This record gives sequence, C-alpha cells and structure tokens, in this order.
Amino acid sequence: MAIHKIDGVDGVVNYPKKFVTLYAQGALTKGDVVGIGTTVTNGAGLHVAHSDGGTALVTGSIRAVGIVTETVADGAEVQVQVAGYNDMATAGGIIVYAAEVMFDIATPGRVITTTARSITVKPFGICVDAFTSGNADGAIMIYDHGIYG
Repeated sequence: MAIHKIDGVDGVVNYPKKFVTLYAQGALTKGDVVGIGTTVTNGAGLHVAHSDGGTALVTGSIRAVGIVTETVADGAEVQVQVAGYNDMATAGGIIVYAAEVMFDIATPGRVITTTARSITVKPFGICVDAFTSGNADGAIMIYDHGIYG
C-alpha cells in the first residue's frame, strides 16, 4: 500500500496544488499571473489573459485566478495553477513574507503586493518566501478561490 505523505514527516513538506487546463488569450509565458479573459471561442470563462489592466478581462474581474505553468501562443491550451504553493511567479516589486499579492497592472504577468498599487483588487495569494524586485526568487501560496473547482 502506498503512503500518502501530508504532514512534513522526515523534513519533506507536501505542498498541495491545483491545476486546470484553459485557453490562452494572447501569448503567455511560464510564471505569468493571469485572470479570466473575455474570449468565448471555447466557452465563457475558459480563456485566461494577462491581468495587467491593459488586456480585456471579464467585466468586473478584480482578481487574478492563477499562474501559467508553461509558455504558449495565443489560443493554445495552457495549464494554470489555481491553488497552492507556487515558486514560478516573477515579482513586480519587493514582496515581503506574509504580504497579500495581486496582479501587477504596471507590468504584464507580474505579481505585486496589494498595497503597491492604488486600485481596488482582491488578493489571490500570500507571499510565503520573500521576493526581490523583478525576480522569480520567492514563492506564494495561491488561495483556493473555487472558481475552477
């Protein structure tokens, strides 16, 4: 019988993660923060786009939904991490431990603290390993917001 490791015994921590396969609205790069896009070619809510304030997102969308796990072209299927530990994101600024994070409206695909921008958005995760500005040297825990199950 296989052992399901969930408690960090022997110094190995199991970080649960949740992934969904959606469609890219525009070219996306591994580690990009994305929100629900406006394209409905494959069904409403099944496309993701940069959450940068410049690309059209679903009306009223004020929360990123996850992080892209692969680089893809416009219209391609893309795997998006929608919950759990993620160390692929790139910071748009310095992010300290325990800061809530959101999409960066100034730089497409980046993650930034909710206090760094003067807009009303909802956080989609929390920093669990600090970032230096412009680098992918930290980690976040993406909230399981339930949008995709």
